[in-house]
Amino acid sequence: AEVAEHATQDSCWAAIDDGVYDLTTWIGSHPGGPQRILNLCGTDASVAFRTQHGIKPRPNVQLDRLLIGYLRS
Repeated sequence: AEVAEHATQDSCWAAIDDGVYDLTTWIGSHPGGPQRILNLCGTDASVAFRTQHGIKPRPNVQLDRLLIGYLRS
């Protein structure tokens, strides 16, 4: 529920697998354009991220830098 509260360009969080990521600073830097990230704000973006990037090292390393916490069960 807290991730869903961060669904804007000014505060963009997404859950991916068990991590929570602050994507706000990445919006303008994403090689595929900002809309690709804006579509993920406030959501569980696990399927979208894994479908697009899989286990490719570079996107996963970049994502790791944006980790702010973990989902609680």
